Amino acid sequence: MKKVLRILGIAAVIGLAIAIFRAVRQYQEDSVFDLTPATNSNTNTSGQRGSISPELLSMLADPGDKGPVELMVDANGKEWLVNRRNGYRYPIEDGIPIMLLEEGEKNKDESLIQK
Repeated sequence: MKKVLRILGIAAVIGLAIAIFRAVRQYQEDSVFDLTPATNSNTNTSGQRGSISPELLSMLADPGDKGPVELMVDANGKEWLVNRRNGYRYPIEDGIPIMLLEEGEKNKDESLIQK
């Protein structure tokens, strides 16, 4: 009986050690993402710092007419994806383009329309 209890005790200690090891390893893997700096070194075709790569920009399309969009930076430094056929501007927030028709309609700029 003592041997069985001793074996169960050793198995419990080993199981606890494995659980702690796995928890520490998972914490280290998760914290790698917390420590990465939030810098961006992408540049667009005009040489300005951009948050969207040229490859992604070539794939993006206006959700309304499915045509191409252009990257534009306004005077305040805010980046927009612009559809010059209808004047819709889609904001880019934290490197993520917000490609919703409601956002384009809300930020419509008539002066951007090319005829």
